[in-house]
Amino acid sequence: MTADDGFTAWINGVEIGGRDPVGENWRHPIVVDVTTLVREGANTIAVSAVNASPSPAGLLGTLELTTADGVRSFTTSGGWKATDQEPAGDWKAPGYDDSAWPAAKELARWGGGPWGSVLASQRPARLRRDFRLAGKPIARARLYSTALGLYEAEVNGHRVGHDQLAPGWTDYRKRVQYQTYDVTDLLRRGANAIGVSVASGWYSGSIASFGQQLYGERPALLAQLEVTYTDGSTASVTTGTDWRSATGPILSADLMAGEEYDARLETPGWSSPAFDDSLWQPADAVSGVTVSVAAQLEAPTRIERELAAVGVSEPQPGVYVFDLGQNMVGSVRLRVSGEAGRSVRLRHAEVLDRSGMLYTANLRTAQATDTYTLKGAGAEIYEPRFTSHGFRYVEVTGYPGVPARSAVTGRVMHTSAPFTMSFRTDAPMLNQLHSNITWGQRGNFLAVPTDTPARDERLGWTGDINVFSSTAAYNMESARFLTKWLRDLRDGQSGAGAFPDVAPRIGPTGEGTAGWGDAGVTVPWNLYQAYGDRQVLEDSFPAMQAWIAYLEARSTGCLRPAEGFGDWLNIADETPKDVIATAYFAYSTDLVARSARAIGQDPGPYDALSAKIRAAFQSAYVSADGTVKGDTQTAYVLALSMDLLPDSLRTPAADRLVDLIKAKDWHLSTGFLGTPRLLPTLTATGHTDLAYRLLEQSTFPSWGYQIGRGATTMWERWDSIEPDGSFEDPAMNSFNHYAYGSVGEWMYQNITGIGIGSPGFQNIVIRPRPGGSVHEATGRYDSLYGPITTHWTLRAGAFTLDLSVPVNATAEVWVPARSAADVTKTGTGATFLRLAEGCAVYAAGSGHHRFTAPDPLAS
Repeated sequence: MTADDGFTAWINGVEIGGRDPVGENWRHPIVVDVTTLVREGANTIAVSAVNASPSPAGLLGTLELTTADGVRSFTTSGGWKATDQEPAGDWKAPGYDDSAWPAAKELARWGGGPWGSVLASQRPARLRRDFRLAGKPIARARLYSTALGLYEAEVNGHRVGHDQLAPGWTDYRKRVQYQTYDVTDLLRRGANAIGVSVASGWYSGSIASFGQQLYGERPALLAQLEVTYTDGSTASVTTGTDWRSATGPILSADLMAGEEYDARLETPGWSSPAFDDSLWQPADAVSGVTVSVAAQLEAPTRIERELAAVGVSEPQPGVYVFDLGQNMVGSVRLRVSGEAGRSVRLRHAEVLDRSGMLYTANLRTAQATDTYTLKGAGAEIYEPRFTSHGFRYVEVTGYPGVPARSAVTGRVMHTSAPFTMSFRTDAPMLNQLHSNITWGQRGNFLAVPTDTPARDERLGWTGDINVFSSTAAYNMESARFLTKWLRDLRDGQSGAGAFPDVAPRIGPTGEGTAGWGDAGVTVPWNLYQAYGDRQVLEDSFPAMQAWIAYLEARSTGCLRPAEGFGDWLNIADETPKDVIATAYFAYSTDLVARSARAIGQDPGPYDALSAKIRAAFQSAYVSADGTVKGDTQTAYVLALSMDLLPDSLRTPAADRLVDLIKAKDWHLSTGFLGTPRLLPTLTATGHTDLAYRLLEQSTFPSWGYQIGRGATTMWERWDSIEPDGSFEDPAMNSFNHYAYGSVGEWMYQNITGIGIGSPGFQNIVIRPRPGGSVHEATGRYDSLYGPITTHWTLRAGAFTLDLSVPVNATAEVWVPARSAADVTKTGTGATFLRLAEGCAVYAAGSGHHRFTAPDPLAS
């Protein structure tokens, strides 16, 4: 059943469920087992349907009744009665007199008419196969498996691996990734069995708000078990029509809606060889699949940690809200005991409203609801398998009795790459900011780098990772994850060379947007800088060339048109879109020239084109006094950081940037594209003191404002929660959106002082810049050469810097000092190089070093 846009339904006076009236919720029908509610003779279905906008509500539904005589269906039609007035009496109960109600107006049957195809969520399936192995020792066994959809495998009753949501998300029209598992210890001589649960996932389930079946109609499994005996002989088991199939206890599983699980339908031992599958059906063979099957590039998605609830409230009778203390992504573990048939509902949300209830309007059509029906066998544990949610709070209803705080545990899910950056200062707000940045990355590095993990979107928006990829590479080993995503991006590139605005490319999301499509150039370059691997540039270079050709073909006199998203979500300070687009055209062209040099290609054409664009930018947008068209903070930030100004105008432009910040009462007004470059530009132009002032602001708009309002991840908007406690526009208001976390790169380079000297950190620049309220900072970055550590203090009139350089790496160390004579150094040796920009600069090799100098701020 579904309605435009929300509804509540009853059978014989018993509520069976519904949907909230949000957005296009009609795309997500509910499927409910009502067997116990239907009786012989007369029955009544009653529905209250509400539209989210001022227009008539619509309803579609089918009751499918299976008896010994076969299957009968009762579908919404003109035979129903409808009214737009609140009825008197108990209109939901059987026997209610609705004779005065007019007949419902029938526009179309299910699957047709104004809504088009409305699809019920698919029930996950189970596939199994018995097989025998020879009675001789097994040397090794590997399971190679993948699915169009999601899958989990079991061998002889044991789960294979620990991966979640495998095989991940790719453009299924072009490729799907497979996984390889060592199952040697799970096999035995003689009888064995393999079982696999398969769900719709991204393949045929819901993606964003676009509905279902965007790639295909139903999921499919491909698997091959390869066994090698100690004598060198082999055996194999592959998927085919000799497998058996059936449904199981998972009634529905959807990445947006959630999962429904009925433990009464469990079949113990179903993946073991003694199980009787005689009532199961033969598996269907899938034909016409031409997708390429490729080995998985990135680390798998896994449950990486667990969070205990820090509190439980009861804002309404029987409604329990668990606070996990941290906005996270994943699911929960439910512990419960009770009678068979009782259903416990788990709803998820990022924040609470003023009444202490879940705030879910910003989730739009994402139901984010898991339901567990008990089997009544004492202590029971439920862990959803084929869904994930973005949340801090969990609402539990239907729980038998009063739940203990331990009844709900958060299971944090993300790509299982190691975190590589630690950051600590004596400024608590900055420590929380670093935590928010890393938790935002945790939640959004799941299958693809998503823009938000909670609402009905969760897409690989290119603009977000364009600005965040450098920070991402500091915080987490991102090479494999983003290399895989770059393949998704290239898979979605148009024949004309336009990169899509989201990757994998899906739905009506567009292409070729300035600051978004440029991720096809900036992300490979940032990965090369972080890891020193030229392969990422070589793999992307033809696509990068095609992107520049696309931009050039759609420019006039090297100026790009005024289109795109602009400086997204700026604070009432809109930068002209042609300025932004042309600046990015120049910047990406310059990066392609640099990439060409790095991989031995000819940079000449791109050097020449970059110079032409730079000249066109200056002629069209820069005045003689250094004023940049638009006169916004972002306009100057882009012009300065992308080297689009003549040297003579850099200082006037920087001074104007400072004036604009002062005019905002020392606040920023930048959006997605300006913010990442704002603090680096201030530092590069000699205004690190102002960079600290912006970083440590506590009033709107600022990072400190978000933290002051309780943020534990980065927000999509500077004011996702308004100063008066109200919420921003629920149509677009995520509380876990890493774009503004791109400030992390400046923090790590300038507060801990750990910067890139050459690609891959083989040469390191150690240059801490004391400022603001920070008097002590500690950092550690686990580079490919080993850990780089810094610790500095500014106390009692002295600056002290301790650092370590890994083996086979070197460092250029900048110590704030008026002269080399002011610096005392100890450790494994460092050579003085020069004085520059108020610092004594040293060359240091691997090992530990200490430098001490008088307080640079006092001097």
